[in-house]
Order: sequence, then C-alpha cells, then structure tokens
Amino acid sequence: MKDFIWEEKLNFLVQQDIDLRNVLLERGVLSDSYHPEMEKLHLKNANKLKTLIIHHGFPTINNAGEEGVRLSWLIIHHSISDPDFMKECLFQMRLAAGQDDYLLDLLAYTEDRVAFFEGRPQLYGTNSDWIDGELRRTPIEDVENVDMRRKSMGLPPLSPNVISDLDRPPKDPEKKSKEFTDWLYRVGWRIHP
Repeated sequence: MKDFIWEEKLNFLVQQDIDLRNVLLERGVLSDSYHPEMEKLHLKNANKLKTLIIHHGFPTINNAGEEGVRLSWLIIHHSISDPDFMKECLFQMRLAAGQDDYLLDLLAYTEDRVAFFEGRPQLYGTNSDWIDGELRRTPIEDVENVDMRRKSMGLPPLSPNVISDLDRPPKDPEKKSKEFTDWLYRVGWRIHP
C-alpha cells in the first residue's frame, strides 16, 4: 500500500537540492568541482533518507508510489559521497526490479553511475562527463549491444547527442581531474593500490 510519507518528506529535500544547484549554476561554479556546499547537502539528504528507509523500508512502487520512488532515487543518485549507501540502494533497486516493483530506467542510471565511480565501463550509456573539453559519454561496456540493454530498461536508443545538466566545461580540467581522483579515494569509491 502506498505511503504518502515519501512524497511529504522528500519533496522538501529535493527542492533544497534544486535550489542550491541553481545558485551554484548562477555563480558559474557547478562544473569546476564537487562543490562543498552541494556535497554537504547531498550527505544530509542521504542521512534523512536512510532514516526513512529504516522506519518504512526501501522505497518501491508498491510502498512509495512512482513519485516517491523518483524523489528517493534523486537523493540516492546524489549520495555519491556515501558509496556504501549508494551500493546498498543499488542492491535494493535490483531486488525490487526483480519483483516488478521499481522503475527500470532509474535502475539503469544508478548502475551506470556506480560503474563510473568504481572505474568500470557503464552498461546503458546514461553517464557523461567533460573529457578533453568536450561533453562525452564515459566508456560503455559492449557498446554494440547497448541499445538492446537500453530497450530492456525502457530507455530509447542511444542518441549521438549527449544531454547533461553539466553547464560548461571546468575552467581548469587538470585541477578538476586531480580533485576528482582524490575525492574518489577519500570517500571510498577507489582504494589506493
């Protein structure tokens, strides 16, 4: 049975995320690095979502409705500084999808995001980044069959155009790359060899 608690609690959190993103866009600093204000908000929202999950279970179509799933997914999608939480949520998404109780397109985006942060090729072509000053998809595993995988997840065929909310290339790509690599190790996506 759908519990409206998801929409009630998560709408405000998602709106805070959108508002801060817009402020950082206006300042022209969204693409330069993972802004500390954004990271702090993402972690705060993830912690609030964790509490909801403890009390109400993982949000699925049956218990949270489509809107509740989409709102919770956005918080999960932005919880990149908490790899354990994001990977646990991915596991729960897979379980729910196996019961036709999760939105497959959102599962595909999460699969690709986790793969990217772990340094693996993505499966569905949903992830992009600024590479050599150009917005491109990050590497895709078995690219010849990507459209078949996308279709199975309810996604359209891969378009030659990359669409992203990244507003512009970073001012200093080398600095951003180093900061990103350092961040991957700091938060635990990667382990030093």
